[in-house]
Parts: sequence; structure tokens; C-alpha cells
Amino acid sequence: MYLEKKYKISLLIFFSLIAFYFFYSSLFKEKKITPRAMIGNKIPNLQSQTLFKDEILAFSNVVKDEKFVVNIFASWCAPCKIEHPFLMELKKNKIKIIGINYKDNQKNAKAFIKKYQNPYEKILIDENGALSIQLGAFGVPETFLVDKNFIIIEKHIGPIDKNFIKKAVNLK
Repeated sequence: MYLEKKYKISLLIFFSLIAFYFFYSSLFKEKKITPRAMIGNKIPNLQSQTLFKDEILAFSNVVKDEKFVVNIFASWCAPCKIEHPFLMELKKNKIKIIGINYKDNQKNAKAFIKKYQNPYEKILIDENGALSIQLGAFGVPETFLVDKNFIIIEKHIGPIDKNFIKKAVNLK
């Protein structure tokens, strides 16, 4: 009986070590997902209801023959708060930003914009995440730099920074 208990414990430890090894090694494997997949492609002309007005808008209704930025954000997203001053800087540089409010409560989204200021030309509502999926987004925040021909030049996962602003400002 004593050997059986010792055998069971050894077997449990052995399988636990194997499971830990596979879990730990998977953390360092190169991911198949690439943020570059959309670069060089035409951005879909997404349309949705806007956050502040009861209207349906598409990207082409907001921008015409000019570069622009699409930013996916949410009020519950901590990194979105970090990147917000950079979005305000883009706005100061006269770059239009279309916001996509991702899986958020509209009341919370409006309070977020009121508290941190509004860098967006228009904000489209993405209640179920369908718009973001069409863009190939993985989460929030994600930001796309789009040229005047609606071609995606840059896709940035996570909060944008000074480097993104330089690319956006210098894009012809």
C-alpha cells in the first residue's frame, strides 16, 4: 500500500512537470500572428452608428483624399488612457482620426471622451467587435495609419508613441 501511494505521487509530479514544460516553452515560441498582415491592403470602408449622433457613417463619409488614422479604443482599456495624449498631438498636427469604440458601454465611452478630451473626427460604435475583426484587430488599443488612397501604411498594436506620430506627420 505504501508503494502504491509513493507511485501515485511520483506519477503526479512527473505529469505536472511535463505540463509545466510545455506551458513554459510555449511562452517563448514565435507567434504566427503578425500585425503586418493588413499593411499594403485597402482598408475596408466600414460603417456604423456614431457615438455622439444618431447617424450611420462610413470612413469615406469622414475623409476624402487625405491621410487619416483609425484608432480602436475603449473606456475600460488602461493602455488607451496612456496613448490618449499622443492622439491629441495627432489632432494638433491636423491629422484626422476616426475612433472605433470597441465593446464598450456608450455612457462610459462618452464620459471617457469628456474626461480626456476628444481627438476624434468621428467615433464609430463597435458593440460586438465586428468592425475590429474586419480590420484584423487583436484587441485594444490598435491604430492604423491610412494614406489618401485608403491603403494601410502602418498597423500599431498597443499604445501609440512619438514614433507613430512622426510617421503620420511625415506621410505624404
